[in-house]
Amino acid sequence: MQPRTPFEYTILSLRVLLGVWFAAIGGDKLFRVGAPAFSRQVAEFGILQDPWNLMVGYFVPWLELLAGICLLASVLHRGAVRVLLALTVIFLFVNGQAMARGMDPDCGCFGKWFEMGVGGKMILLVFQGGLLAFLMGTERKVGRKVFRGTRMRLPG
Repeated sequence: MQPRTPFEYTILSLRVLLGVWFAAIGGDKLFRVGAPAFSRQVAEFGILQDPWNLMVGYFVPWLELLAGICLLASVLHRGAVRVLLALTVIFLFVNGQAMARGMDPDCGCFGKWFEMGVGGKMILLVFQGGLLAFLMGTERKVGRKVFRGTRMRLPG
C-alpha cells in the first residue's frame, strides 16, 4: 500500500507503531521474562488449570510476536489486527475479573516494561484496544465479496 493522503499515512504509521509495540511485548515475554515465568503469571489469576497455563504461557507470546511482525511487514495485517484485538479483549476480561475479585497479580501483559496496578493496566489495555479497533474499522472493503462477478447456480 502506497499512502497518498495524510489519513493513509496516519493509518500506516499507526500500524507500524502497533507492530513494533506487539513485537516488542511478545519478544520481551519470550526472551526476557521467559515462557515458564509468564505461565506462572497466568496461573496467578486462577482462571485456568495447570496444563492450560503452560499452553497459554508458551503460545500467547509467540502469537503476539508473529502478529506484530505481520503488522510491520504488511503481511496478513488484517488477520493480525483481529488476533491482537481478540488478545487485548481477553486481557481486559482477565484483568477486569481480577479487579472485581480484589486481586492485583502481575499480569505480564506488557512484559517487564510496566510496573503498575490493575487500574493502570486496564487504561493501557483500553487504549491499545481502541487503536486496534480503529485500525480494523478503517480497512478498505475492496475485493471482499466472495462471489464477485460470478453467477452461482444451484443443481436441480
